[in-house]
Parts: sequence; C-alpha cells; structure tokens
Amino acid sequence: MTGALFALKLRLFRNGPHQERAFSLVTGLVLAALVVAASVPAARGAIHQGWIAVALTVWGGMWVFGPLAQPRHDPSVISREWLRGYPLRPWRLARALSWTELVGVGPVITLVCLVSLVVLAAPGGPAAVAVAAGAVVGQLYLLIWAGKTVAALAAWLLQTRAGMTMAGLQTAIMLAVSFAGWVPVAAWLLPRLGEGDTAVVTPAFGELPAPLIDVLAALPTGWGYAATLAARDGAGLGGDFGAGVGAGSGAGSGAGVGAGVGEGFGAVVLPLAALLVAGALLQLAWVALTARALRRPPRRATPRRPAVPGRPLPLPFTTPQVAAVVSRELATWLRDPARGVELRSAWLTPLLMALIIALTDWTWALPLTGPAAAVFGAMVAINTYALDGTALWQLLTTPGALRADVRGRMLAWALLFGVPSVVLTAVLWAATGSPLGGAAVGGAVAASATACAVAPLLALVMPAVGTDARDRVYPGQQAGDPTGGQMTVFPVVLLAAVLPGIIGGSGWVAALCAVVLAAVVLYAVPALTVRLLQRRGTGLLDAMASRDAAVTRSVRSARSAGGGG
Repeated sequence: MTGALFALKLRLFRNGPHQERAFSLVTGLVLAALVVAASVPAARGAIHQGWIAVALTVWGGMWVFGPLAQPRHDPSVISREWLRGYPLRPWRLARALSWTELVGVGPVITLVCLVSLVVLAAPGGPAAVAVAAGAVVGQLYLLIWAGKTVAALAAWLLQTRAGMTMAGLQTAIMLAVSFAGWVPVAAWLLPRLGEGDTAVVTPAFGELPAPLIDVLAALPTGWGYAATLAARDGAGLGGDFGAGVGAGSGAGSGAGVGAGVGEGFGAVVLPLAALLVAGALLQLAWVALTARALRRPPRRATPRRPAVPGRPLPLPFTTPQVAAVVSRELATWLRDPARGVELRSAWLTPLLMALIIALTDWTWALPLTGPAAAVFGAMVAINTYALDGTALWQLLTTPGALRADVRGRMLAWALLFGVPSVVLTAVLWAATGSPLGGAAVGGAVAASATACAVAPLLALVMPAVGTDARDRVYPGQQAGDPTGGQMTVFPVVLLAAVLPGIIGGSGWVAALCAVVLAAVVLYAVPALTVRLLQRRGTGLLDAMASRDAAVTRSVRSARSAGGGG
C-alpha cells in the first residue's frame, strides 16, 4: 500500500500544477545554499559558528509556524477525501500514508540546509562527519513531523468556532511579523530617524552571546547542531576525544576519566536519540490525527442560525436596495467561515503591527498602521463574488440589482474596514503627535476609497473559484486561492496610500490630494464594475457552477471571436 501511495504522490507531482512548487523549490534552495555557504567560514573560525545555530532555528521555525500562516482543512497533496471510501482500516491507511509525507519540496531544501552541519563537523575528522550525517537525518526527521503535525492539528482546530478565531489570530501574527518585523531592526540601526537624524548605528557581527547560543542549542531545532559540535570538539568519540579524556585523567583519577567519557558520550548521543524519539512521537500523533479524519464522515453544511428577515439598517443617503445589500454583506462577513477568518485577521493585523512598533523608538511611525489596515482590508475582500458562489443568479435575474449590489458591497466594506482604518490613524496621530500624522490620515482616506472601489472590481475580474458557499463548512475548505488578486490589489492600494504624502507632504495639500483621489476613484470605478458585471455576469455564474474560473475566460474568448459584447 505504501508503494502505491508513493506512486500516486509522484504522479500528482508530475501532472499537477508546478508553478508554485517550482518557485518554492528554487527560492528554498537559494536560501539553503546561503546557509551552507555561511557554514564554510564558520567552520574555519572566520565568523562565529553561532550564526549557523540562528539560521537553523529560523529554518525550524518556518516548519512549525509556516502551516499556521495559511491554515487549510486538508494540507496534504493526497486528500483524505479520496481515501475515506476504501475498505481499509483507517489506522493502517494513515500509517502507510505517513511515509509519503517525507516526499516534497520542503524536505529537499531542508536537507540541503542541514548539510551545513556536515561542513561544521569537517574539521573534526571522519568520526565527527559521521555523527553530523546522523544529526542531519535526525533533525530532518524531527522537523518534517513537527511541521506535518502542526498542520494536521491546525486543520482539526479549523472545524470549530474557537479554531476559526485562532486561525485568524495566527494569520494576523504572521502578517504583522512579516510587515512590521523589520521595524525593531531598523529602529536599532536608525534610532533617531523620527527626529530627522539619519545617522546609522553600525552593528557588530562578532560573537553571539554564549547564553543565547546555549538556548538555541537546547531547543529541538538545535539538537542536531549541539550533537555535531560535541562530536567535532572531541567530547564524545575516541580519536580527537583526548581533550575530554585528558581533562579527566589530568586529575589523576579513574573516576574523572570515566566522568569525562560519559559526559562527552552523552553530549553526542542524547541529542541524536532525542531527535529520533521526538520525531517518532510526532509521527505517531500525525497518524492518530489522520486516522481520526479518515474515520469521520464528511460534514454537511447546516445553518447555525435560522435565516429570518431582519430590520434594514438605517443608513442615510442610501436606497432600501443598497441598505439591504449592506445588511446581507455584514451578516455574511460574520457568518461565513471563509470570510470570518479573513475578517478577524484583517482587524488584528494592524493592531499587532502597532504593538510591534510601539515597543521601539519609532512611535512616530504608529499612524502609518492606519493606511496599512485599509490595505489588509482590501486584500481580504478581493474574492467576495467567488465566495458567494452560485448565489450570483439572484442578482442577474433581478432587474436593477447589480448597481445596488456593487454600491452595497462598497458601503459594507467601508463600515467594516474603511472607517476603522481612518479612525485608527487619527487616534494614533493624536496619541503620538507624529509629524507624519497628517499624511497618514490623507493616506488612510485615499487607501480606503481605493480599496472600497477596487475590491469589487477585482473580485469580478480575478475570481478564485472554490467550494460553493452552500457546501462550505470549514474556513480552509477549498474556498479558492485569491493570491493573484491580493498581489494585484496590494500595490494599487499602497500607491493610493502614499500618493497624497508624496504630492502634498503632511499639510493641507496632502489632505486635498486625498479627497480628490477618493472622489475620482469612487465616481469612476463603480460604474466600470457594474458595466463589467452586466457583460460578464453569466460567464461568472457558469464558472461558479462548474467551479472552474477558466470558464469565464473561455466565454470572453467566444464572445470576442463572435464579435459579441
């Protein structure tokens, strides 16, 4: 059975989509090669070898926290959904499936990165190299199963409401660290930038503090590093191991010799044994979680609360149709599992970014998290038409509904993300008195207006079709991959956020630029969205029904070939 599953996975690799996997392989190999290259001067003493421990800790952190950045219901290449109907015992099937998890891009690039341990051990002779080779295998085994178990555990938690909140928090932490994690380093290098002083504090890349290296070596990600250095320094093997023995014999005591040998042997063997035992326990946990998933029948989508008509929102300057769409959108953002995770992460990310910045000397930069909130709000609202699925037929068959739908979606976005981003900017400006406060408020206004208008347009132009909304149960359940739309809207909204500051600085000119830009965008883009929705609505509905975004392109091509509009 294991051989058949291996063959299945290799066929999936060979015939499945390659772009993302190839990009990950090339990028990962470049980073791994940098670690190996750094280990060469570290082995010669040109740089401190503790930097290799730092690199391996970061690499191990990516295995553990990487699955939390993009939690999915079924993160494996071989889906559990395909195997539930087979007349096999779930535990046996999960155990056979576990060995196929060792094949992938992540294990390959991690193996290359861990070759740095062999390079570090090379000056210690063949025995140290042999120990390092064992440390590479053990460390790889532990990291693979740490990552796989965390991913399986996250997929299990996603099936609960508490897990949905936790998934949003995990995503927010990863985004906040990704977008603001550089601020403490920059504040260290440029501590007086807020006062206009661009003097750079030159860091010293000398030896790292010994307690820090001890802590990193004591972590599971550093056990292989600890065993390798112990073997190289002659603490545990025969040959160069005279240092440890000599230390004991110098005392003239046989007990001292025995203690030195014993300590050195333990410094090598204990980390290696710990790698294998911890890896085996994590593999066992993964098998148990997978067997549980195979035993459980697929859940059906059932409403948590009965759908009853509610009171329309008392929104001024809007028609009843637009108010009804706003009410529907607000309820959907709170109820739909896919949108719910995105909503929580979009709210939490700017707050966590502000917390990271507040811990540094760059408090003058805090108001800039307001425009960042608008950017994140745009990114999570980029796929709303595809998330709604075949419910689009109601809009297409109701006269006059398309215009109200577009304006209602925009207004709902403004209530959920736009107004909070502007208020957050103003509050942080008032609290910090930052000289960038005026430009930040102008940027938040321009970014909110742009995101508000562009998000429905890109949701129509670049739909990421997944499981229909009627069948969606879990947050990570094939809701579509909107990465392309997110990467498109990110620079657009970011440009709108910085444009008022670039043109008008931080004074009234920036505010005027922001208002003019917002007015132009809010006037022009919604009309374009409605027109495209009228032309492409049926093609988009076909794509939702067939769950294939390529249908919209084929419909457009057919119309172009036929000269139809």
